[in-house]
Amino acid sequence: MDLARLRAATDILQAHNSAQSAHGHSQAVFQASQLALGAAGADRCLEGGLACGGLHELRCALARDIGAGAGFALGLAARASANTHSGAGRIVWVNDPAARGDGGGLFPAGLAQYGLDPSALTLVEPRDLQGAMWAADEAAGCAGLAAMVFHIRGNPARFDITATRRLMLRAREKGVLALVLRQSGEEEATAAVTRWRVQSHVSGVDELDHKRVGAMRLSLTLERNRAGRTGHWLLAWNPKTRVFDHAADHPDIQNAPPAVSLHRLHPSANRQDPAAAMGQVLDHRQDFGRAS
Repeated sequence: MDLARLRAATDILQAHNSAQSAHGHSQAVFQASQLALGAAGADRCLEGGLACGGLHELRCALARDIGAGAGFALGLAARASANTHSGAGRIVWVNDPAARGDGGGLFPAGLAQYGLDPSALTLVEPRDLQGAMWAADEAAGCAGLAAMVFHIRGNPARFDITATRRLMLRAREKGVLALVLRQSGEEEATAAVTRWRVQSHVSGVDELDHKRVGAMRLSLTLERNRAGRTGHWLLAWNPKTRVFDHAADHPDIQNAPPAVSLHRLHPSANRQDPAAAMGQVLDHRQDFGRAS
């Protein structure tokens, strides 16, 4: 009987040691798993990239910049979805009801430029902030998830540092890239590993077809970084390589080629336009009356 108990205890101890070794291996993979943006300057400042298992805040001080903030979030989510350590590559987007009025919603066809399949993105729209926070917590705790985006408006008191710490711990435990997209928000203390201020920037012209608008430019300021280094960059999303590239500081709009090159026009283009159709003719002798 004592021998049987000894064997049972040995089996339990070996199973425990195996679990600890597996946990340590997963932790090593998590620590090595970083999400590179693609822009060399930003990645150097981040010491390789963003931590895939962690909380990061994307702050738009003005409501008009929410489009740029959403684009930055989608680019990061797309990068995380393509990461080999991201499981099934699915994404959950949670909307605070208060943010939809000014920020609008996601357009499925617009996800194509980020290489995202709309069927791989789950959109959650609760009735109130409490439900949105619960959905964000649950999504951050899903092991097979690549990224979770929590779109929130302003600085609600309920979403305090305790709530962000809980969100961060869940994301770190499961290796999920958790993003808080804060619309019309001010700086405040959170448990986020990094905090970015996102602003829209003037776009240039398309490199191949000068008749079209070029890639969207983002003015990004790394306001907070636990690694200590911060910075400011002008980046543009590259839909072909699906990375963020460094963009020129000032788009050379004045020196850009014209929308239509004159030497490519057909000879018939030199003809004068036909006279526009004349509207109704009124007799000037008619008395229209005078304003009193």
